[in-house]
Amino acid sequence: MNPPAEQGILNRGNGMDYMELFTQIKRGKLGSLYLFHGPEEFTKEEALSQIIGQIPEQYRDFNYLMIDGTETTADSIITAGETLPFLSDKRVVVVKDYTGLTGKKSEDEVKLKEYLAKVSDSTCLIFYVRGEADKQRMIYKAIAQHGEAVEFARLNHTVLSKWIRKRFGKYNKKISNSDLEYFIIQVGNDLEDIKNEIEKLVAYAGTSNEITRAEIDKLITPSPEYTVFQFIDAVSARKKAVALEQMQTLLEQGQSIFGILSLIARQFKIMLLCKAYHEMGYTLNQIKDKMKQKPYKLHPYSVQKGMQQSRGFTMEQLRRGLDRCLKLDYGIKSGKIRERLGIELLVIKMCSKDRMS
Repeated sequence: MNPPAEQGILNRGNGMDYMELFTQIKRGKLGSLYLFHGPEEFTKEEALSQIIGQIPEQYRDFNYLMIDGTETTADSIITAGETLPFLSDKRVVVVKDYTGLTGKKSEDEVKLKEYLAKVSDSTCLIFYVRGEADKQRMIYKAIAQHGEAVEFARLNHTVLSKWIRKRFGKYNKKISNSDLEYFIIQVGNDLEDIKNEIEKLVAYAGTSNEITRAEIDKLITPSPEYTVFQFIDAVSARKKAVALEQMQTLLEQGQSIFGILSLIARQFKIMLLCKAYHEMGYTLNQIKDKMKQKPYKLHPYSVQKGMQQSRGFTMEQLRRGLDRCLKLDYGIKSGKIRERLGIELLVIKMCSKDRMS
């Protein structure tokens, strides 16, 4: 897979732009020390796969080592890093999920920190973290100082759209602009999930060149965000049974009660913002432009849906709905109310005639 090149400067910050990393890999000019971290696991795994793929298969057992970072020690990492490559310029050592970057502090971190300042040119030492590394940790700072901290961020909407369209094109499939937007909001922005859903649609489409909305509705498992849209639609229409059904769907999708509360609260915030901007005289397109920027960074469809849904509530109802989410979150965490009971009561209250009063 070719990495999404258009992302470019969007991943600059405290570390290397991951496109620079792919350029290094392509040119065979790898450094000695890296950290791979960030939420986009698909591109992160692709970078690692390309690095490993450059090691001749007949010498891979000698020149590639994977270390479980949750159980290793500084001495083990140092020993691996100081082992010379066999009939190759580089030996690749990958330390996965090192606790000193995300979890409990290790007793020998200082020793490892000192070693990171002098990793041999014959070694490519990669610390690979699922999710985000803690940028305040000693080992993170040492890697950033002496090597490269590469953050794999989610793609922005424009780049994601191009990536998906290109992916469909690989299978000689086309998708309309409106159905592409619909597909994105259904599946979310995780590239691994998107890749799997594309392959599912392609297989179902067979010899047809067009991917249709009917096929998306039939085959795609909606993202939690999309299920929340349906939940809010049901609340707005006071359809209590449907709202409870959507809540159950979220639970079956693996969302925790706190995760569901967070998603609902997020949607109430979006509706509040949309309604506030609308009352200030902004058009829908102007609101979309404002809310795709920091700190919101919202998908245009999310804004459009938020605007539509906000019409079913007054500003006061939206504020009270958000306040109820926050109070329930506190009530559950403080042990004053059981999780399932609390959120079911919240749904029932939201759907009542005098909801959020």
